[in-house]
Amino acid sequence: MQFRLLENKGTPKWEISRWTYSPEKKRATKETLGSFPCYYSMVSSAILNKCTTQEKAEVLEWWRVTSEAVNRERVRSQVTKLPVIFKDLETLLDVIQDNPEDLAELRNHAYALKDAVSKVVRRRSRQQKTSNSREN
Repeated sequence: MQFRLLENKGTPKWEISRWTYSPEKKRATKETLGSFPCYYSMVSSAILNKCTTQEKAEVLEWWRVTSEAVNRERVRSQVTKLPVIFKDLETLLDVIQDNPEDLAELRNHAYALKDAVSKVVRRRSRQQKTSNSREN
């Protein structure tokens, strides 16, 4: 199986292809199974239907690894932006100190952020526990 990132103007897409032996041509030919946008959570069933069981496993494993890498990159970019956000918050706090409604609004956003972060941390620790229990 081969995965190739297509450089198109719109949404980036992955193309999946494989080499098959063609008896009538008496040589291996590259067969494209299809392409799918990067942001999809799964490869389309139309592509998977053309795959053997072994190839399906390869595609799904590749997709799992790729999407984890994409998510890690997304988190990393958010973390690097945080100091800038906090610098902006400092300015924002100076501006809204005299307006209690704005402060209440900001507090709601802070709670939402804390909630989102704690969900990610809980999920990470669960994943770690399950992977540790598999290794033992």
